[in-house]
Amino acid sequence: MRIEALKRLKVKRISGDIVLTPGTPVEFSDEEALTLLAKAPGKVRLVAASDSVTIEPAHSEARPVFWEKADGSIVGPAKPEFLARVGSGPHESYCVVATFEGLPVWIRSDFLRSKKQFEHQPKVRTVEFIKEPR
Repeated sequence: MRIEALKRLKVKRISGDIVLTPGTPVEFSDEEALTLLAKAPGKVRLVAASDSVTIEPAHSEARPVFWEKADGSIVGPAKPEFLARVGSGPHESYCVVATFEGLPVWIRSDFLRSKKQFEHQPKVRTVEFIKEPR
């Protein structure tokens, strides 16, 4: 059975501890899954077989997208190629698959930014390392 945590959770098992993170289903034996569901109600859920990824082509006239990278910079524009829905129900999320600088990128919808945010972001300033006197 596949179990997904609704919040970060450490599960102690005979075979070793495991940390569950929201949005990442983990395969458990039926016995372990039922025990976990009983011991942690409201903290974990059973992932149905229908929870999957649905990918559809983007509209041919879709506007370019901009997104925030892990370092806080906003990049783009990129041409959307596909739209994806991951999961179902209250835990579903959306993604854009785009081509940026010749490579495909998978962009979660919560990282999408506007063109205005892209144009008004602070410029990156290069600094030199402090050098030790000789």
